[in-house]
Amino acid sequence: MSPVKSKRQDGQTVSLVVLFMLAVIIAVGVFLRGQAFLATEVVEPLQAGSADAYALAQTLSSQGAYKVLTAPIEAGSDADSAQTFGSLGYPLFLSLFATPEAGASSINAAVIAQLVLGALAILLVFMLTSRLMDPQWALTVAFLTAVSPSLVNISLYLVSATLLMIAMLLYLVTAAKISDRWAIIRSFIAAALLGIVAWVDPTYEFLILPWLVVLFMSSKGVSKLFTPVAAILGFTLVFGPFMARNQEAIEIPIATAPIAASIQQGLPPAQTSDAAVQAGETTSPAAAIGQLGGSFIDDPRGFLKWYFVEKPKVLWSLGEPAGVEQTFVYPVAATPYTENPIFLTSEEFMQLLYGPVALIGVLGAILVWLPIAGRRLTPKQRIGLRSVSLVLIYATLAKVFGTAAPQYATPLMPLLFVMALTPLYLITAPRLEAAPKKESKSKAKANEAKEEAGEAQPEAA
Repeated sequence: MSPVKSKRQDGQTVSLVVLFMLAVIIAVGVFLRGQAFLATEVVEPLQAGSADAYALAQTLSSQGAYKVLTAPIEAGSDADSAQTFGSLGYPLFLSLFATPEAGASSINAAVIAQLVLGALAILLVFMLTSRLMDPQWALTVAFLTAVSPSLVNISLYLVSATLLMIAMLLYLVTAAKISDRWAIIRSFIAAALLGIVAWVDPTYEFLILPWLVVLFMSSKGVSKLFTPVAAILGFTLVFGPFMARNQEAIEIPIATAPIAASIQQGLPPAQTSDAAVQAGETTSPAAAIGQLGGSFIDDPRGFLKWYFVEKPKVLWSLGEPAGVEQTFVYPVAATPYTENPIFLTSEEFMQLLYGPVALIGVLGAILVWLPIAGRRLTPKQRIGLRSVSLVLIYATLAKVFGTAAPQYATPLMPLLFVMALTPLYLITAPRLEAAPKKESKSKAKANEAKEEAGEAQPEAA
């Protein structure tokens, strides 16, 4: 059933049923997240990246965000200078809850806010999928998002994954409507939301470039030029101040040190120590890429296996069925996934389903770029699904050639669920009828002249 037909057949009844089922799914997601919050005990919530982000959040809270964004961090601050110029989105979010003493109440307040955002993600992923497919597919994606142990547990930690997921879904929900009326305005808003994504995780600061190509190739007429231009303006409006601050503080618009460090940390295990000993740590991405090329020259087969087999398996938790322990960012002293039957059932369900879903999702991410998608998808669906696929491909490549860990793929799981349903949707969706070709003006004028000449001949006779 096509999306147009599904709206025409008993539209009010279907809408009420869908809304009721969505409300039930959201309620299930809220229940799981609430119970996980009450029954999970993180051994040490502030460690590694979480401690750095919270320290910067304390600085933002005490000094004021505007002052921090317009002037260097005061001397003696506990904030990590590398993160100051690498990412500010999540520390800004934490600054709403941060206190000087970093007490349990402030940490719990931030976690509760993330749990609310996690429940909101269920609604957003439903909105995204319902714009691209029929309602039953959207409900399926929403249900998988609601019960996934990875998505339930990730909100319990002070990491940027939940905020990144919300920002990414908002961007894609807007991008899915670009081919409709007001395409220029929607592309501007979508690109501005992509700028927020880049504030939260600078990994995505270059995603705008391939997305501009998608917009250009998918637009027609004057929109082919103005839609990408509007997107550039929207992204620059939001992310431009971040780049301007970097330019003033570290004399470069984009912090390259985290990029170089990520590439070095992601080198094959046998060569990581050698690179550190021979070349030392570098802040130049060019030097890090040179080390990457050197590892390929030294062992091409091992390089390909490491980057295109081993690291994707680690990133997306493929291979052996993933245990719930893999969904924990930091160790826990207690979790409902060890004894609560509801949580154990949801864990077993996702363990059984995740492998096939991930593999079919890879197929879906490829299919949307092939001619079969053009024959069965509307322009709006093509832009939306290709934008989802682009995020997955871009993020996978960025993390595979950098630091790969399951927590980096967790915010992208709802998008993987969308891609997993795409092949099934393409199989069941009817082929679109080709629009009749319009005659050219010259041909139309010639036909009119022939008709006038034919009418004039009988009169002359």
